[in-house]
Amino acid sequence: MGIFDQYKAAADMMKNMSPDQMQKMMEQAKESQKMLDDMIEKKVEKMIKEKDLVSREEVMRMMER
Repeated sequence: MGIFDQYKAAADMMKNMSPDQMQKMMEQAKESQKMLDDMIEKKVEKMIKEKDLVSREEVMRMMER
């Protein structure tokens, strides 16, 4: 399913929703996005430690010295 098909399906679905239902759906989407962001951040931190890489914060501290 292409991006335009997904957009059309979402628009069709939202036609029959009340403003309250749409607000709930938006809140759920924001929560899902936050959870995904947190998972990605944890995975990146884990990979930095596992591969003994330098984090952005460490580089910034080194440059300030």
